[in-house]
Amino acid sequence: MRIIHCTQKLLKELGNPSLPNPDEPNKEGLGNWYANLIRIDRRKCILFTNEKTLYSFLIPNVLKKNITNIVEEFLVNLSFNLQAEGFGLEVINRVTQEYKEIGFAKTASKKVLGAMNQLAFEYEVFIEEKEGLENIKILEMNRDINRTILKGIKFLHPIEALRALLGESA
Repeated sequence: MRIIHCTQKLLKELGNPSLPNPDEPNKEGLGNWYANLIRIDRRKCILFTNEKTLYSFLIPNVLKKNITNIVEEFLVNLSFNLQAEGFGLEVINRVTQEYKEIGFAKTASKKVLGAMNQLAFEYEVFIEEKEGLENIKILEMNRDINRTILKGIKFLHPIEALRALLGESA
């Protein structure tokens, strides 16, 4: 089972689901993700970040129904973002199959949380420069943010780390 590690804020919005004890970390595939509920431009957004690659994507303008269906929202948006990055259908299907069974847990890595805080700041700045969420193209913004050098992955771009993990060349 794959885990989405959620911040307390997001767990509260999810209605504090029962949390399993996460299994041993799975070394194969993309592994687990982290999710944080943040406010940008006075709107709720969910930021997802992969624990291995720090590859991230933002879902803006989140409503209660989006939070209730967080697993579906995660999978749909992950697929859209991978497609926008140029990954083929075979890779996207392989990745989404990895997440057939998803559980939730509290956050467990300060390294990932630190990177998420930096990424949240970068999203805020990006959106502010575009003068609001209504003026952005979300897939392009996610694409640009994943080309930011991050210390947590040895000064690589998250997209480079993701491509290396998935065995894809640019």
